[in-house]
Amino acid sequence: MPVAGGPGTLLRGGEFYPPVQARLRTGDVLLSELRQPGSRSVPRHEHELAYVTVVLHGDYLEGDRGHLDELRPFTAVFNPAGTAHSTVIGPSGASFFTIELCQENLRHMGVALPRRTTFDRGAGALLWPGLRLYSAFKTQTADPLVLEAYVLEMLGAIAGFEAPEKTAPRWFGRVKDRLHAGFREPLRMGDLAREAGVHPVHLARVFRKMERRTPGEYQQRLQVRAACELLRDPEWPLAAIAAECGFADQSHFTRVFRRMAGTTPARFRRAVAPHAAAA
Repeated sequence: MPVAGGPGTLLRGGEFYPPVQARLRTGDVLLSELRQPGSRSVPRHEHELAYVTVVLHGDYLEGDRGHLDELRPFTAVFNPAGTAHSTVIGPSGASFFTIELCQENLRHMGVALPRRTTFDRGAGALLWPGLRLYSAFKTQTADPLVLEAYVLEMLGAIAGFEAPEKTAPRWFGRVKDRLHAGFREPLRMGDLAREAGVHPVHLARVFRKMERRTPGEYQQRLQVRAACELLRDPEWPLAAIAAECGFADQSHFTRVFRRMAGTTPARFRRAVAPHAAAA
């Protein structure tokens, strides 16, 4: 339910400042779709449950003690239980999908979650099970086993953030920068290896070790995230989105999108269209 407390307010499960548009409770999680129609500054508060937020649209800042991170649409953020922060929503408003994680279920499974806030801006493993959950939530087509699988995938992504730190070679940041800047281009391993100054075989092995996926899979995540933003605009035909985001054609776009988001681009567009209209 929406709340209107002051600074230091503790929000129980299902309580949020933005109005709740729809909700689904399972044995594992509490799913909520939230929509704030206009600008709002939310005072410092805490959340009783650990939760994941997927930003669907709008201007949104979140942080604590004067440091606010900008969270663009189709960014996921994990906050552990007891997180204290304040938020700022811009004039266009914002909408969110939240996945609150029930403590009893986590204890039963023996899952230890990180004690720090973690962001996934499209290239990590947290956003995509969140979007698959959102698609199933909106279409009301997923059975409990499917929902449970998505939740477990999300828990694995969150718990994986606590893996021992690995030391990345100096060139690794340059390779990731190249992928983020040129993900629409048909990049080759040779291009990235030249950027790094290493052999392509060495690059492939190190990239897999550091990111748990290949450079190509990493690039596809960036392409699909860019496509999600364009799908909010009904003026963009699917074929044009495929070309703009660097896919070979619309068929290739649909195959990759379905694998990552758990639905087709057309169905995803219908799910997010109300937010586009509200914006």
